[in-house]
Amino acid sequence: MGSVLPPNTVHTTLNYYLTPEKGGTKIFYPGTAGNYRRKHEPHDVDIFDLREASEEIQLDKQGFQLVQHSSLDQDLSDPDFVKTKVYDDTAELLKKATGASRVHVFSHIIRKQTWASAVEAGKDLVDKATQSTMASAMFIHVDQSYDGAAEVLRDNLPAEEAARLSNSRWAIINVWRPIQQTVRREQLAFCDARTVPEEDLYPVRAQLPSKGSGTYEDVSKGGTFETWHLLANPSHRWYYASELEPDESLLIKCYDSKKDGRARATPHTAFTSDRDSGPPRQSIEVRCLVFWEDQSLE
Repeated sequence: MGSVLPPNTVHTTLNYYLTPEKGGTKIFYPGTAGNYRRKHEPHDVDIFDLREASEEIQLDKQGFQLVQHSSLDQDLSDPDFVKTKVYDDTAELLKKATGASRVHVFSHIIRKQTWASAVEAGKDLVDKATQSTMASAMFIHVDQSYDGAAEVLRDNLPAEEAARLSNSRWAIINVWRPIQQTVRREQLAFCDARTVPEEDLYPVRAQLPSKGSGTYEDVSKGGTFETWHLLANPSHRWYYASELEPDESLLIKCYDSKKDGRARATPHTAFTSDRDSGPPRQSIEVRCLVFWEDQSLE
């Protein structure tokens, strides 16, 4: 008889990386119709509710963390409000949660549509056509590889500043927050970084739309960077946060320069399940360069 899973455990299918030998691609194009039609390698997994975890979930241990934060009670339609108030609040949150001396927010993404609606919106478009639909990322990825993190650092700070700050510990951390409502659809899953051998991380280049052509163009000033997608492995252990509330935030570590055994890269993805309910999920993901100027680089 198999072990009894905790009550909030979700059994569903996640999209792992399909290698080029099987029909996958080494480059993907966020913001295009073709990106929503990309082929993946689906695998069934159990996703555990981190609220039911028997151990404390920490950013430096598993690579992600749930924290309390002020609610976002506006629809965030004003970009100036986002780039001032939300960015400042996010920077202060990360300083408090991590002890960082400096945080530079370099971009954000607001999502208010379902994956299915994005697929439908682009069904008659050619692969390279851009579309403004901002939907969940329904494939497992790390936003930047180690090399991609260095690209993002160089592209989003002045050269002298980037060179100076890269001499001490630095990281890229995303802060993921609900907007106005509890998340009950297309929730976010995280893979415990301790269960991911580095050989499972496959480099795939992100090519952003040209300026003025699509919403994803502002993800990074450089326009392209290397990401990681994830090869399937039964050792992976997955988590999510059930009923994520507007006064909660999820911290996701994409990169850390420290090589002392702490989590350095966290694969994550949105997912659907038979428990999904309610309106489309509304969320904001704020992407941050984080610095500890009093710590050694590695």
